[in-house]
Amino acid sequence: MRAEDFEITNTTRLDEILTELCALVIQGQSKGQDLGLVGAAVLDPDMNCVVGINYPTRSGQRVHAERAAIDSYTARFGTIPEGSIMITTLNPCSQPMAERVGDSCTSFIQQHGIHKVYCGYRDPAQVDLNKTFHLQMTRNPKIQALCRAFAVTFVPNLDELNFLGSTCTRDCSGHRAGYAWSKARAGAKVPMSRSPSFDKGAALQRAGK
Repeated sequence: MRAEDFEITNTTRLDEILTELCALVIQGQSKGQDLGLVGAAVLDPDMNCVVGINYPTRSGQRVHAERAAIDSYTARFGTIPEGSIMITTLNPCSQPMAERVGDSCTSFIQQHGIHKVYCGYRDPAQVDLNKTFHLQMTRNPKIQALCRAFAVTFVPNLDELNFLGSTCTRDCSGHRAGYAWSKARAGAKVPMSRSPSFDKGAALQRAGK
């Protein structure tokens, strides 16, 4: 693989697609169809863009937006080509979920050879440090705020300002990410500082909090 295979460019266009996905999420809520609050799209190098939105199945499970977008793309165009990018209002899930159809979205994206993911907001509890794609969040504050507004309705703890007795700043995402990282590695020490909050979260886990 080359470094450019993971490079995310043309963020102006990607932000336009994120804005369109946000509009679809809002529209879906107004139709009373039990559609979810995450939208996603596959954009290939030829600028073919296929969208998907989280939706329920008859079994009671839900098809996540990333899977819906990939399924729709492959049904229409076939194999997803190299250089394609996944755009999603919230970073792909990576943890086990009983309500989800199939593997995690992180695994499903990787199975289809997608190496770039652009998101509107990030849930640190769902960041897989072993992922094989480059994840980048929009820098547009209005899009971030809207995608976050969707996420707080179903993602716990995004609004908390204290994590196990340690004061957070904007939120506790860094603390939680560091705690989860250390826990997954049996209390390993962070080899290189990522951020003060990440390091603090890892230290809290090692301290047995």
